[in-house]
Amino acid sequence: MHKLVEDDTCSQEETIFHKMLDFSVLHSRSILTVAAVLTVFFGFFITRLNIDPDVASLIPANEKISMLMEKYGELDEEEDYLALAVSSKQPLNAGALQELEQAVKRIQQLPKVKKIISPFNMVTFEKDGKKLEVRPMSGGGEVPESPEDLREFMERLLRDPFARRFVVSPDGSVLCFFIPTGAIESYSVFMEEFKAIVNELEESFDVYYTGSAAFTYIMQGYLTSDLSKLIAIAVLVILIIYYVGFRTKRSVILTFITVAAGTVWTLGFMALLGYPITVISIATPPLILSLGSSYSIHMLNQYYREAGGKVKSRGWITDAAAHINKTIVMAAITTVIGFSSLLVTTIEKTREFSIASSFGILACALLSLFILPAILYNMKPPTEKQRKVVLEGALARSMTNLGLFVLKWRAVILIFLVAVAVGYGVSLRHLRNQTDIISYFPKKEKIIQDTEFITGNVGGFQELKVTLTAPGNEEKYFLDPMVMEQISKFEDKLEQHSDISNIFSFVSYLKFANQTMFGESEIPEKKGLVLLLSRYMKILAEHEGSNEIIRSLANPDLSQVTLTLWIYDSQRRSLISDLPLRHLVDDIEGYLDETIDPALNPEVWGESMRYLSLSEIMKRDQRVSMLISLALIFILTTVGFKSLKFGFFSIIPLSTAIMLNFIFMVVMDIPLDMTTVMFTSVVIGVGVDNAIHFLLQYRKQACIHPDDFKMCITKTMVISGRPILLTTASIIGGLLVLTLAKFQPVAVFGLLVSVTLAATAFGTLVILPAILSFRRRERDAAAANTTDTIKSAHPS
Repeated sequence: MHKLVEDDTCSQEETIFHKMLDFSVLHSRSILTVAAVLTVFFGFFITRLNIDPDVASLIPANEKISMLMEKYGELDEEEDYLALAVSSKQPLNAGALQELEQAVKRIQQLPKVKKIISPFNMVTFEKDGKKLEVRPMSGGGEVPESPEDLREFMERLLRDPFARRFVVSPDGSVLCFFIPTGAIESYSVFMEEFKAIVNELEESFDVYYTGSAAFTYIMQGYLTSDLSKLIAIAVLVILIIYYVGFRTKRSVILTFITVAAGTVWTLGFMALLGYPITVISIATPPLILSLGSSYSIHMLNQYYREAGGKVKSRGWITDAAAHINKTIVMAAITTVIGFSSLLVTTIEKTREFSIASSFGILACALLSLFILPAILYNMKPPTEKQRKVVLEGALARSMTNLGLFVLKWRAVILIFLVAVAVGYGVSLRHLRNQTDIISYFPKKEKIIQDTEFITGNVGGFQELKVTLTAPGNEEKYFLDPMVMEQISKFEDKLEQHSDISNIFSFVSYLKFANQTMFGESEIPEKKGLVLLLSRYMKILAEHEGSNEIIRSLANPDLSQVTLTLWIYDSQRRSLISDLPLRHLVDDIEGYLDETIDPALNPEVWGESMRYLSLSEIMKRDQRVSMLISLALIFILTTVGFKSLKFGFFSIIPLSTAIMLNFIFMVVMDIPLDMTTVMFTSVVIGVGVDNAIHFLLQYRKQACIHPDDFKMCITKTMVISGRPILLTTASIIGGLLVLTLAKFQPVAVFGLLVSVTLAATAFGTLVILPAILSFRRRERDAAAANTTDTIKSAHPS
């Protein structure tokens, strides 16, 4: 009968787990066959795994701004858009414009493209004698054919306040086209067709394009190339670390088998549940490869330690597995807790990442606990030389020296810990959030340069909307000159804001109509004139050349009006998000408070604000998931060790690492974003594994050497420190591969998790033994005082 040494006592007993291992080893071929069949099964479903690069899909449907957009009919279907701008290489002529018009008509024929807003189909007000007429920018609605037509066309564009800095730059050198689309099924197919059309314009024009469809297309390319590249490099790095640590081929081959099978199971599981690869879950395969390898390291380390003198019976293989099972099981459970804490987050894609990663961790743990021993059972036992690498190699010797160093400098180490806590408190005030999609791409990327050109020359193309509703939904309420005067004052303040490039509203169009007809850019004083001009506004909205912005200025009974603001980051000449957008929204709300009657129930909304809301959601989710995972892991370790003190000890290295990491983020100016916001929950689950392994071994050594703390610590360091270093190295090696990702959040995520896990290993091997030594010293001092008291009370 095989015996198992329990970690929390010095007794021996056989466990159900040991019997399960015996069964796995004795029926190894059947177990291996089942594992192979499951791997093939999951591998088949990987072919159905989709990639979803759309950042907008991260935004929760019940988020406040999304609900407002649904209320105002802006979320009926998923939408994308493109902005196309051209600058003529030669003086603009009719022939070039006709070539441009033909290209725009071809784009119009692409699947999902809605009506294009262009300089050719926009309409404007013009005075004809004593009448006000709605006319297309180009005479007859056709592209100018003569120099005279071209001159009039450009004059109308530049005279119209809504066309200027919308479809034409203020100097007339750049024409812009806005291309709204429905939900695009294949961004690669759509964008390749679009690029093929616009590339034909490059002989006559400098061509620039941007927009959500273009960004999603580029991101899809990043995710596709990153997925295969990162997996391949991560595997290579992990295997090299394994070979360096064990110096045997079997350690490399068996590790590859277990983590590769675990990764295949994970990706197949995602496909089965319909989970796509997103900007969040792109990190899942490298994570599983890296984290799953740590269980194999613990198993192989124990395998080599227990091989000597027992190789004939082969029962020592199950003994070795049984001796390490508690470490692997608790490590897997704590890692799953870390991932599972993300289930409380608001973002659906984060919850999918949580479920898929938890499944992958459990798969790798099971493969290491049962499949790996079954394979080892059918192999020759390791040689004495191979065992000595584990027992007496350079890593083992360095762990002894590290243990002695910690005991000598424990006071300095604890002073350092206090300094870290102070630095953490200071750094939290300077940590920032980010959802700025521009920052996720290299500056040299064409789409970034094109975005900056368009926003710098034409203006913003992101929308904010302000909707005002009449009290009691009173009809024609917004025809009251007094009410319109409020809106006019509000618009006057908006026009002074540098981040607002254009304003479309019922009032601004009314003022433009009045200026065109009577030469006065103001609200008419007479209600009759207001009614007359409002009829022209209705004609303008119903005109074939009008766009959806004009049609949304007011509802049919004029009980509700909506102002559309085109915005951008004027300082960077780029898209606006995060802090600048927050400041802009605050300014707008301030203007509303100053000028608009609260009874009009003003509401600020729009697609851009959904991303601002996403930033706030991520920050809240990060705090909640971190606290939940810390609390659950503290409870688990307390129960597992049957000791409140050891539960506390287990989270000391983790807390140290998290504090160091936030300090690192502030120093390096790394923000929390859609991907990095998850790193705390991940490292909490993973980082506590080292402390668990260390404390399990410490309790065992304390049982063996109850009166020799120095021996207890050095033995613990030698036995547990080696696998801790190897697992940390393999995980960090695998995750640092993420820094090679083209998609910046994934790269930063890999860096942050790597830094935090390195800090966790430091906390486990340096901070934790220093604290344990002080506790032991106090206990020894208390025991000595008790002895002295007894002696004084009973002198010999």
